Amino acid sequence: MQIPAEILRAEILDWWEAERDRIAESIPERLPALLYKVEKIIDDMSASDLLKRDKFVAEKIEPVVADWIERLYKELTYELDESFRASAKEAEGGETYKNWTYGEMATAGAAIAVSAAPAAGIPFYAGGLTAAGTIVFGLTLPFGGGLLPGAVAAAAGSAVLLAAGPAVRAKAVSRLKSNFKSSIHDVIEERVLGSAADRRAASLKQVLFSELQGVALKRMELAA
Repeated sequence: MQIPAEILRAEILDWWEAERDRIAESIPERLPALLYKVEKIIDDMSASDLLKRDKFVAEKIEPVVADWIERLYKELTYELDESFRASAKEAEGGETYKNWTYGEMATAGAAIAVSAAPAAGIPFYAGGLTAAGTIVFGLTLPFGGGLLPGAVAAAAGSAVLLAAGPAVRAKAVSRLKSNFKSSIHDVIEERVLGSAADRRAASLKQVLFSELQGVALKRMELAA
């Protein structure tokens, strides 16, 4: 017996909401591991590194951050794909989606979101589908080069290290590293979790939300 379309849509919305909540909880839980790793890298910086912060960020920090984001994206997308297949099999029967991957459905659903999201009953997160960035795994993610510019400026004034004595230099290096960590933390959190001040800025969380939304919208279209 086929499930009525309105009940099916309600089940799809329940699935979407549950997975969205899981993403919102999962990413912040995992973020401290990345911040700790970056802090250890900064702890090992030399005075010379502090004088060449842009080069240090590009060569030592950015690759670690980008790799962590890409790996977490893959992991969470895999989990979403498993959840999607289980939910679709239970609600819609599975035949409808046997030739669809989660990524394909997310891409197809993205086009629907631009014009049909309000009618479908799923909030449209403005900018999540069009934010600027570098395409990685078919997604818009801020993985390109020079992605921590704010952090590079955090240790301004470190040229005094060149003329300082050992005791003054050690104290200055410690303070500069502390400021550097704080600035790096802010930029990483914005790339991973997004910015409250700019909801259009691309972040890992926003990309996953947008993909999940696209899948839910496409499921609703096929269920109609």
